[in-house]
Amino acid sequence: MEGFSASAVLAVLLGVVALPLLFIPYIAWSFRRGTTGPGHALLSAAAIVYLMALWTYTILPLPAVEDLICDGTLRAQFVPFRFLGDIDASGGPVGLLHDPALRQVVLNVALFVPLGMLVRHLFRWRPAWCVATGLGASLLIELTQLTGNWFVYPCAYRLFDTDDLIANTLGTAIGVALAPLARLVPGQHERPADQPQPVRPLRRLTGMAVDLVSVLLVGVGVPLSVRFALYFTGRDYEAHTVLIQVVATITAAVVLLLAVPASTGATLGQHLVYLRPVRPDGRRPGWHQWLVRCLTGAGGYVLLTLPEDAGVTAFGQLGFAWAALSAVVVLFINTRGISGYASGLVVVDSREPDVAAGSAERGADPRSLSSAVFVVGALVYLGISVLLTISALSPVVGAGLAGAVAVGLVVANLVLVGYLLYTGLVVVHREGRGLGNLLSLLAVAGVLALIALLVTGLLLDLTWLIVPAVAGLALTAHIALLLGAFVIYGLAYARVPAQPGRDAIVVLGSRVYGHRVPPLLAARIDKGLEVLDAETAQGRRPLLVLSGGQGPDEVAPEGEVMGQYAVRAGADDELVRVEGRSRTTQENLTFSRDLLVAEGRGTSLVVTTNDYHAFRAAIIARELGLDAQVVGAPTARYYFPSAVLREFVGVLARTPVLHGTLAVLVVAVSGTLAWLVTR
Repeated sequence: MEGFSASAVLAVLLGVVALPLLFIPYIAWSFRRGTTGPGHALLSAAAIVYLMALWTYTILPLPAVEDLICDGTLRAQFVPFRFLGDIDASGGPVGLLHDPALRQVVLNVALFVPLGMLVRHLFRWRPAWCVATGLGASLLIELTQLTGNWFVYPCAYRLFDTDDLIANTLGTAIGVALAPLARLVPGQHERPADQPQPVRPLRRLTGMAVDLVSVLLVGVGVPLSVRFALYFTGRDYEAHTVLIQVVATITAAVVLLLAVPASTGATLGQHLVYLRPVRPDGRRPGWHQWLVRCLTGAGGYVLLTLPEDAGVTAFGQLGFAWAALSAVVVLFINTRGISGYASGLVVVDSREPDVAAGSAERGADPRSLSSAVFVVGALVYLGISVLLTISALSPVVGAGLAGAVAVGLVVANLVLVGYLLYTGLVVVHREGRGLGNLLSLLAVAGVLALIALLVTGLLLDLTWLIVPAVAGLALTAHIALLLGAFVIYGLAYARVPAQPGRDAIVVLGSRVYGHRVPPLLAARIDKGLEVLDAETAQGRRPLLVLSGGQGPDEVAPEGEVMGQYAVRAGADDELVRVEGRSRTTQENLTFSRDLLVAEGRGTSLVVTTNDYHAFRAAIIARELGLDAQVVGAPTARYYFPSAVLREFVGVLARTPVLHGTLAVLVVAVSGTLAWLVTR
């Protein structure tokens, strides 16, 4: 690799090395200016890599001194627009495209276009100042070339060219004109830097990252500095290296994660992103709370990785798992994080004048399939990390546990297949042969068919059978992972107790038989009545909305039949409302909201349904922008597998492009790998 490609790769590598060093200054700069977001961070990172590219393209490679030819043949070019005389136009337009003189000028112009765009967009300087910056940068490069890297070399090894100054400055000016295009990059936020903002998960994670990076930089930088000092003084720089690093990391953690926040009210990262931990009543935390917060936050990661710094690698994986789990809690459960729950503290905007009001908890929104995947994935990663740690400490115990887990997974899968077959047959017998009732049987049949296809292909050595079988099994594994996360997380979500103080309780309808409410629907209504009773016992009077329209084989709207059931069960008739137009879950939620708005009521909801349906209903509520918590009532065991499969398919169908693309990628990659292995 040489020339253009080598310079590009080197620029990227140097940029990546520089990013951790510039991360903390960037966070301080961006939040002080009110320009934040992943898009802005991406452009800023691109600017760092671009600056490295300017250096690598114009200064490198550095020659050896003995290879220089200092005979005066390399003379600076001070005549403006001399390149015009070097262009050979005899070949016509086609020849001009291949003319080296013209191509060199065009490349010089193009090289400085990003500089104009980035300076104008990121720093918001006036166009004249941006162009002057381009001229200054080009002049610095040309003078570096003219002086042999500022007299490090006895003579210049690259040409000083006035035309390069002109071309580079022109490129900067073009970049300034194109700077509005940088606004199209998504994920860029501009907010007044002196006004409080809601505490969002990404902002919280940014503060956590600054704290962690600051400790790691000290933990790495101090030992390096000591090693350099010992080396240049002629001492044994390898002695006590581990001890120095461990002491430096512990000291950095104690100072930055405990002493600084205890004395100033926040860690360095929290100061930079305008956050402050406080008690729920707005009061300042005590020393014991700072200590607990340190040990269960970034300090926990430091403690778990310290043995690895000392040469014991068993705990390193556990430290990363702790960091991943901490991030997931902030992203998908609550911005207070694990450390906040452990210490009893919440995180508020430090610019908030009313600290008590700002300390009201703002949980992250958990109503998405991505939340399920990340939370369950983090828990699995944590479990694997614990197993690896035990294996490193005691290989015998670790092997035993790994074997037990492997056997357990095999048994669990066999039991699951049997369970799906049994419940599938039961639900078809009791509910009929509709496609929804056949889903569990079809899923098992499909997986067994793919396994049989793979075994046949392997036995007969038929690549054309093996490849589709592997691709199909990879796709089913992908779907199974999503389904597992959906079921586990969804069941946990459905069982979270209803939050008090909501404006209404909405019960989602399902099929009724005449004026009889079947057990499945009765469980939903009973759950709604349970929530209503708890609210009225506290002196609140939320409405109970029974939502469901009339199907083609129903004699009355579901909402009316449900309302009659609720009143007979003891509900206050004054609090009962019937919504009888909806046919789908989305309409249930939309029309119920409209009913509340028409009465001048608030639209903060508790929604009750069956547990298999709760998570999909919550996802729909989120898409509608509703402030709604969905709680689930129990479902008959035989009915649950087919029902939850229908719900899962319904969730995937809400984003068909995304999940279709993922499915195609899984099939393409796995099929290609299978073909490469078996051809």
